[in-house]
Amino acid sequence: MTDVINYPVYRKYHNGLSWFKITGPRAFVEIRKMGSRYLVSHHETKILPERVMLNDLLHDYSAFAVEIEQSEYNAVEILAET
Repeated sequence: MTDVINYPVYRKYHNGLSWFKITGPRAFVEIRKMGSRYLVSHHETKILPERVMLNDLLHDYSAFAVEIEQSEYNAVEILAET
């Protein structure tokens, strides 16, 4: 039995330096804090390491990330835009 995923899905790394918005089975947005700046990267998983990373963020993330609410992601997204 396969779990149905309702996109978007939100995660952040335990270290609090990267936030993720997973928009579909092959796409995600990452916001990375670098010093006082934020870098926004849009990804479409085309190669195996990217697909593995996305799969881990969706299914096996507890060792390195936590689930977050959309509101937390949106707050960081606003910081990244300024």
